[in-house]
Amino acid sequence: MSTEPITRPQPSTVVAAVPERRERRPRRFGGERRFGWGMTVPTLAALAAVVAFPLLFALWVSVHDYDLTEGGIGAFIGGANYARTLTDDLIATAATNTAVYSAGVVAIELLLALGLALLLNQPGLRFRGVYLAILLIPLLVSPIAVGLIWRLLLHPDLGAVNWVLGGLGLPPQEWLAGRASAMPTVIGIDVWHETSLMIVIILAGLTALPRDPVEAAMVDGASRWQVLRTITLPLLAPVLLVAVMIRLIAAMKTYDLIYILTRGGPGSATETISYSIWKSAFTTLEMGRAAAASFLLLLVILLLSVLLVRVSREGA
Repeated sequence: MSTEPITRPQPSTVVAAVPERRERRPRRFGGERRFGWGMTVPTLAALAAVVAFPLLFALWVSVHDYDLTEGGIGAFIGGANYARTLTDDLIATAATNTAVYSAGVVAIELLLALGLALLLNQPGLRFRGVYLAILLIPLLVSPIAVGLIWRLLLHPDLGAVNWVLGGLGLPPQEWLAGRASAMPTVIGIDVWHETSLMIVIILAGLTALPRDPVEAAMVDGASRWQVLRTITLPLLAPVLLVAVMIRLIAAMKTYDLIYILTRGGPGSATETISYSIWKSAFTTLEMGRAAAASFLLLLVILLLSVLLVRVSREGA
């Protein structure tokens, strides 16, 4: 008998050829780019409708004799409205009041906000969130409501402020009716209302500052004042400039608080540019002059914004 081993046939292995995947090359104007344009174009169109069209219409009105008391739109007069605005004594007074008001509120709010933000940024401070929430309460109230509240508090006969003064044996004051006291009072009310915004901005900047330079300076024996003056404030300067720019622009456009508290009075002691523009448009119905004054105010705000941005870049 044969003793040769029986060899079983091995199953054949069939390997299927897998086709290579071709890498898809993104089309130049397809896919994500089309999606981006599809999302951007409606936004730009809406922005043009709500911003560009009214702006261009106001520019067109500013170069025409647009007086509603004389039948509406008149002839093209070029820069006559601008020249009349620049040579008006009332506008000059309003511009001075606007400068005093803006400088006052920004300077006081910056100092108060910086001090309070430094206190809130102290390490180990308990109930920081509670303190910040209390400080933010005035910011949550609308300017119209703020004006009404303070107008009642400062009422010469029924106001709580004069009642407290009477209890202390002091004479009542005409807070909003005196030419010398009206502007400081309005500035104080704005400081009460808007300082919280600066606190939030500055506190956010302080929490983002690196701790290593401060700790190294403290180890070297530097005092808190030296650390603040040589390290904290230089590092915080860009944030402070942003806060100043935001508040300065808002202060230069203030209208609602002035309208509720004083209506620009007594006389023209608290009349600002924005309130003067409102009077030209809706009291004397001189739309062309109001539009020209609006564009001049816009130009001043743009110049100040560019200046502050340039200073911020040079400081960085």
